[in-house]
Amino acid sequence: MSFELKLALKYFRARRKSLARFTSVVAIVGIAVGVAALIIAQSLAKGFQDEMRDKILANTAHISIFHMDGGEISNWQDIKNNLEKTENIKEVLPMSFENALVIGENETSYAILKVQGSKFKIQGSEIAIGAKLAEKLNLKIGDSAEIITLENQTPQKIKIAETFETGLFDYDSTWIYVSPENFARLHNKQVFTPANLGISVKDIYKSNETANKIRTELGENFKIVDWQEANRPLFAALSLERKVSLAIISLIIFIAALNITTTLALLVNERRLDIAVLRTCGAKTSNLIKIFLLEGLFLGFVGIFCGVILGLLACFAGNYFKLVSISAEVYSLNYIPFHPQISNILLIILIAFAVCLGACVYPAFKASKIKPSENLRLQ
Repeated sequence: MSFELKLALKYFRARRKSLARFTSVVAIVGIAVGVAALIIAQSLAKGFQDEMRDKILANTAHISIFHMDGGEISNWQDIKNNLEKTENIKEVLPMSFENALVIGENETSYAILKVQGSKFKIQGSEIAIGAKLAEKLNLKIGDSAEIITLENQTPQKIKIAETFETGLFDYDSTWIYVSPENFARLHNKQVFTPANLGISVKDIYKSNETANKIRTELGENFKIVDWQEANRPLFAALSLERKVSLAIISLIIFIAALNITTTLALLVNERRLDIAVLRTCGAKTSNLIKIFLLEGLFLGFVGIFCGVILGLLACFAGNYFKLVSISAEVYSLNYIPFHPQISNILLIILIAFAVCLGACVYPAFKASKIKPSENLRLQ
């Protein structure tokens, strides 16, 4: 072990005067609080983003195919058979959406009809209705209601076969799944022809590459949209929120690190005689700088270590007790989990160490400029 490290550890453990002790404690607590706050904020933002992504992808197509003119896809069976041979594609389902009004016993509500594919076991005039929409209309399994579509304004009888809950308020309060046959009947048609095709992929992060292959295969008559493109504004906003919170809460660490500067400045003043003796014994400027840089980094390390532990414990407690409950009507979700990410934690540690290192530079250089002869004379 080098003598710089030995002296730095000795000074770090030494009993200090009251003011230096106080500023060092404040520095450690401030850094710990700043690091913990960053971990909590980043984990919360990541949890919100992951929950939104997972729930959206669980209930919508990873890639959607539309006809450029907005019409129905008459040759959808051929397209489906060809696309299912493409790499990364797991399933291709015919889909259609339609705005509608649902008339219950006492209330009428807006809804979106969606062809169910294979999601629910419904047939004939049966439907699966979102739990929040069913609650609003006071409908239960086995009850009957009426539906009016824009194309067919004659009320059509339907029966509630199932209710579902996706975890996203917007879906649960508006969506109704119908069978392809029922969708055709509601539009006064004999055969169901989809307006778009929904594709599920094996690797969601390769959906853009898969979408490009489909564009090449189908040509310019079709519009292909993958989930990243469809939800780009939402995820861009969430990403910006994480970056802003990282920048703002980093100021807490910066302010706390200033206490390290104060602590080291006081220690330099306390150790003037020691520095003078080291100088007379042949210690170089670089040796003195290393001693006080290491002591400042020890303070920073203790604060960062405590902050990481505190932040992870807070995330664990938040998930265990489900502390972050929010209004589903406003945020779509009713609960946000904490998702700590190793890469984010390492970035926070790196930022904290960089700030602490910067805070150590001035007092370390000040210590290296002390003249031994003057200090020994004063003693």
